[in-house]
Amino acid sequence: MKTSKPVDFAAIRRGMASFDPSSRVEPNERIDADRAFFPDGHRGVLDFKRQLVIGNRGMGKSFWTHALLNPALRKRVAKAYGHPALATTEVVVGFNGSEKLDAVVPTTDEISRLFTDGCEPDTIWRAVLLRAINPEQNPGTFLNLQEAVQKITTRPEVYAETLTSLDNQLAAQGKAILIVFDALDRLAPDWDGIRALTKALLIRAIGLQSFRAIRAKIFMRVDQLADTELFRFPDSSKLKNDLVYLIWQPPELYGLLLFELLRRMESADALKTLASRHAVQAALPNDGRLNAAAIEEQTSLITAIAGEFMGSHKKRGRVYSWVPLHLSDAANTCSPRTFLTAWKTAAEHVPAPTSLVVDHLGLIEGVRKASQHRLGELLEDYPWIDPALKALHREFVPMSRDHLFKLWQVKMVPEAILDNANKEEREAPVGFTKTGDLPTLLNVMESVAVMEERANGKINVPDIFRVEAEILRKGGVAVPRRR
Repeated sequence: MKTSKPVDFAAIRRGMASFDPSSRVEPNERIDADRAFFPDGHRGVLDFKRQLVIGNRGMGKSFWTHALLNPALRKRVAKAYGHPALATTEVVVGFNGSEKLDAVVPTTDEISRLFTDGCEPDTIWRAVLLRAINPEQNPGTFLNLQEAVQKITTRPEVYAETLTSLDNQLAAQGKAILIVFDALDRLAPDWDGIRALTKALLIRAIGLQSFRAIRAKIFMRVDQLADTELFRFPDSSKLKNDLVYLIWQPPELYGLLLFELLRRMESADALKTLASRHAVQAALPNDGRLNAAAIEEQTSLITAIAGEFMGSHKKRGRVYSWVPLHLSDAANTCSPRTFLTAWKTAAEHVPAPTSLVVDHLGLIEGVRKASQHRLGELLEDYPWIDPALKALHREFVPMSRDHLFKLWQVKMVPEAILDNANKEEREAPVGFTKTGDLPTLLNVMESVAVMEERANGKINVPDIFRVEAEILRKGGVAVPRRR
């Protein structure tokens, strides 16, 4: 039903400008229920049987790791995604890269020290699992990680006995326990150590499939998934065949945008009024969920917020498709943080429009700023992206593989990456320190979706990285001047 009540566009703009997309989930952070938006594509993340979850930086790995720790939020998730068993599942962290001493979660130093001292990776993880389930089996008691290692070393069968007993107990009660693992790139100071520990964890996760009520949920970076050595063990396909990718489709990104506006007191009522005026209330998320049947209504609401076109004519592109397209990586996905940054910047742009929340000029500026942030964000996790892209400065893409490799050789990109790796091996791509070969570098650039190899064999760099790195595009627009 439409309404004639005037729309306060400035109020929606203020709510949009108040977004804080720069914040990231830190180890041991509590995720409150009102922060949780549930993308339809993330349903598989909560599936008890799917143990491996893959995501690039900012796609939600740490969010879901910590969101699952909140019992109230778990119940909402169980209802939202149709996983009733999750409501009766106890969730504990097996590892999350924390440096804070905890009664259950091992620190990075604890894991690294055990490994450096010669403890077998599988023994480490069996000890971690024993420690993780200890509060469930022995409430009020504390099990030191070193003590758990000693128990297993002295009497190896204690692991199977303890888990079997707890599994029988939980199954009889209709309950379960889920142990989540995140930040695996912090397990050790070098890739050899990270690989050995991660591989042992994956093998141990397969072993947990023998139990009915005990499972592991492992969140992993995309570059680690691309490391073929990591999966060279029997039955690895049991994990890879059922893995879940954390991605965000455009309707989910817009659903998150509307969800964030509804969360804010200054913009919620005005947004509801705008939706009512255009009779598209079905587009508004309900209890953190997007109405997947109301994409047409969602498109109409975004048009009411930002206009239909990126300018005065449709040849400029439609706002609804233009924004996510220009913020997407080579995997055709955009991180929620990047998306919200673009809209926040658009809301701060002056002069502000009078009959819209934001206009195309604000969105163009927003996409530029979001692109800068996204590249900077990835450089924190993958610093080797910087020399690899700088070698393409003012060059045209798509380009042939041979030309790309020639540029990398002339600009001494492998030498620059390996030089940084001498200070800390994690500064180089997985496996690159052993080979230094260019195909390996390209493979990892593709795995993190900064480059793509097209069907014709040409190498391309998506706009979100190309423009900020000042790489030219054949048949495309000139690179905007930096401000």
